[in-house]
Amino acid sequence: MKFQYLAKDQYGKSIDGFLDCDSALAVRQQLRSQGLFALKVTPAESASKGKLLFANKSKASGVTSTDSTWNKSFLKVGSSRVKTSDLIVAFSQLSIMCQSGDDLAEALKTVANQCSSPNLQRVLLATYQDVSQGVKFSVALTKHPHVFSESMVAALAAGEQAGRVVDVLERTTRMLRKDQNLKSSVLAMLMYPAVLCSITFVVICSMLFFVLPQFATVFRDMDRPVPPLTSILLAVGEGLRQQWIPIAIAAGTLIGLGITFRQHPRVQRAIDSFVLNALIVKDSIRALITGRTFRLLGTMLENGVPLLDSVRLCRKATRNVLFQELFATVEQEILQGEGMSQTLMNASFLPAGAAHMISTGERTGKLPNVLQSVGEYFEDEGERRLRTIVKMLEPAIIIGLGGVVAVVVLSIILPLLDVTTASS
Repeated sequence: MKFQYLAKDQYGKSIDGFLDCDSALAVRQQLRSQGLFALKVTPAESASKGKLLFANKSKASGVTSTDSTWNKSFLKVGSSRVKTSDLIVAFSQLSIMCQSGDDLAEALKTVANQCSSPNLQRVLLATYQDVSQGVKFSVALTKHPHVFSESMVAALAAGEQAGRVVDVLERTTRMLRKDQNLKSSVLAMLMYPAVLCSITFVVICSMLFFVLPQFATVFRDMDRPVPPLTSILLAVGEGLRQQWIPIAIAAGTLIGLGITFRQHPRVQRAIDSFVLNALIVKDSIRALITGRTFRLLGTMLENGVPLLDSVRLCRKATRNVLFQELFATVEQEILQGEGMSQTLMNASFLPAGAAHMISTGERTGKLPNVLQSVGEYFEDEGERRLRTIVKMLEPAIIIGLGGVVAVVVLSIILPLLDVTTASS
């Protein structure tokens, strides 16, 4: 049976032609053995009256009039964010299907139909239609910047140029999965202290707003002097109950001003500098940020993204101003023909040994692998240090919050016990 194909070679050049094989899968396997990446494989008999199958792109891509009408309703992609977990599942499925021999357009359509996220489904269907009409996969992804980051698009573009889209999809999936695992681990570690503080806050508010008013009436009826601590709590509770609206407005205003000033470059730099130099958490924060940025840089280099572009994308991907300035300096050094290790050695906030390992990678010509190894090492090290800090803080938080609750309770109960003892 004759099949017509559209493929790309390792240099990104489009190639089309005909092959006699038993199935479309056999065509894809034969193309892969020749170093070609199949974009579309279709039975040649579907071309009407001997015309080239790929002359009409909508027919070449297998998009029928029904498919086109059905997909138009999904072309307008909303601005709603897509969960990282949904993106990981979609990229994993795409990678597996492409490795199995499916062409990219059909894999996109299948994954979109199976996607449980409506927002991601719209994006994938729009991308499917673009790819089916001959648009490059990376170019189609640039239309949805709220879903696909610049680093992800750049890696896929480099993979297209080298004919290694499947490998890039697999590496991108691993990178997303590691990012998700790191975020989940950090959130899980911080969850217990956050729950303790929330419960304590609810208990104190309940006592100030509901319990104290009842005891205030009891104290007035007994006509006895109230201890100083109890008097202070009664005054605080009364003030909060009567002025809670102005207090809420003032708190909201302060939060709004804080968010506004946070965007100012000087304020943002001061905050980021404080985070990297905070006495207790500086080692863990430095290791976590260094690990993530180095791993991202190594992944992009391994995917075929040029070093200069990779550094620029890493600078955009990190939110810490000091790391942005560091990568900006590295970018200038690369433009001048220098390496990146010397600039990294001059950065005081990088973990010890990181720059020396990068220098070794530059000398040996194994920079992508070294960057990924260093990134994974410091991510694990930062997570370990943060877990140790949280474990040390948990007893202190419990004791501190317990002491606050105890003071509130004793300031109410002890005066009642004195009154009861005196009356008996």
